[in-house]
Amino acid sequence: MKNIFPSTLIIGSSEIAITEIITSLGHKSLNNNPDILKIDNTYTIDEIRLIKKFFSQKPYNHQSKIAIIYDVDNLRPDAQNALLKTLEEPGENNYLILTTQKPSSLLATILSRTHHIKINNKNIKSEGKIVLPTGKIVNLNIGKDEVLPFLEEQLLLHHQLMMTNPKSTTNIKTILKSIDMINHNVDPSLALDYFM
Repeated sequence: MKNIFPSTLIIGSSEIAITEIITSLGHKSLNNNPDILKIDNTYTIDEIRLIKKFFSQKPYNHQSKIAIIYDVDNLRPDAQNALLKTLEEPGENNYLILTTQKPSSLLATILSRTHHIKINNKNIKSEGKIVLPTGKIVNLNIGKDEVLPFLEEQLLLHHQLMMTNPKSTTNIKTILKSIDMINHNVDPSLALDYFM
């Protein structure tokens, strides 16, 4: 598959989006799936370490492993910091899906290391489009007000990375072109696809 985003943050009502993502990755079921780890009631640093251990093992029935943290904003700052390395390098064929209703409660570094899918709490089957990790677009309304701040955050992050990684200059050019596309009224989802 191409255009896969290994770390995704779903903002808003998440169940349909999660189902779409796991299905697009070849998983048939969320429940009783040994290749999917769900964290939805204990939000400790030990749970984050459990994700690393889970990802270090080979998949059982599928080509990929998925860890889902529901309401990631419930993680304390130390647990959020522990999550950063996994977000940056989940490993080959590993996918991390985070959900939140309160993205402002998350560390800025988590926001900058994830692909965002914003879900309207209305009936998402008839509203807008969702950009899946596979690049497929289904049902979620992505506007200039969501994409432009994300691209600006990415630009800042890549400027900082440029000191240690010369390849960041290529990414900076791509981000600047994407921002320019939005400023020239190109559909924000196309500008985001160009960046990705």
